[in-house]
Amino acid sequence: MGMKQMKEREAFLDKLRVFATCAVILLHTVTGVTDATDMNLYPGEKRVFLAVMDLVCWSVPVFLVISGYLFLNPERRIGMGKMLTKYCRRIALALLLFGVPYGCLELIAAERTFRLGMLREAFLGVLRGKSWSHMWYLYLILLLYLLTPLMKRALKSVPRWAVYGTELVLFLGCSVLPYLYELFGWTDGPALPGDGIYFFYYICGYLFAAESRNRRGKAAGKKILPALTLLLATGMAASRLWGEYILQMAYNYPFTVLLALMLFAWMSGREERPDRKEERIGCLFWRQASELSFAVYLIHPVFLNLAYKFLHVTPLSHLDVLSLGVSLPLFFIGTALLSTAVAWILYKIPPLRKYIL
Repeated sequence: MGMKQMKEREAFLDKLRVFATCAVILLHTVTGVTDATDMNLYPGEKRVFLAVMDLVCWSVPVFLVISGYLFLNPERRIGMGKMLTKYCRRIALALLLFGVPYGCLELIAAERTFRLGMLREAFLGVLRGKSWSHMWYLYLILLLYLLTPLMKRALKSVPRWAVYGTELVLFLGCSVLPYLYELFGWTDGPALPGDGIYFFYYICGYLFAAESRNRRGKAAGKKILPALTLLLATGMAASRLWGEYILQMAYNYPFTVLLALMLFAWMSGREERPDRKEERIGCLFWRQASELSFAVYLIHPVFLNLAYKFLHVTPLSHLDVLSLGVSLPLFFIGTALLSTAVAWILYKIPPLRKYIL
């Protein structure tokens, strides 16, 4: 790979994809337990799980910022035709190829038998948006892809200050105000739907792409962004581990928003040196790992569901033998390795690699 290609690809995006994919696996390793367990029976473990979730929930927001960075980039021309025939088709095929079998597995687990009619039921379930929980992201990204050409025209025609103003309104209305209502028990007041935060993340990608990297580069070089990011993450974890703070929100949690944006700014501001041999080797590794990230995202719940729903084994099993500090990393590492192995095999199948993965 030539140095020009390295620069054009921007290796920090590959690193973020890999890190975010690992964070998603850890997130689902935890939520797969908490969603099916009365965590009041495990107060200490509950605090650990809440801390872990706080530290990894930045993953999906970062995926959205990456998408906005790539597709809303003012220098990139992309029309509805290409969005439909390439990017939307890829997501739709992934929903069918993976969502239908997952739906069938759920029906088989519920009825403990297999019927041919399950294929039709699972297919209709995918059309209605009913599949395994992690597939929701594909529906979201499909919607954003469909709106991308319109959003690009709108962003091109409005001044930059108006975009920042819109982002401020989305952040306050979809994140800060809902958080304050939850925190203080307020039941009435102005707010925007929490799902609007996904548009906030997507447009943040546009702003990162449109603005110069110099400011972020200086901040990252002076260790400002890394220090602030570490301070925020430490505070989030400490509030769970050594306090009674149990408030939970979705991806519009204000501290998750800040952590995701700070991580993206930090990684995008770091200087890349593709002219150095060790940097070129590193870039190649991250690129190859990044190419598997979508397949890993699609595959990893298979192993978690197999363990949790079929084998009835979770990180909370046998706590008398293995502590949570051992069992949770084992589940995460095992799931990550198995998912990567299967993803690598699937990626070697030319039609899957070309049209889906």
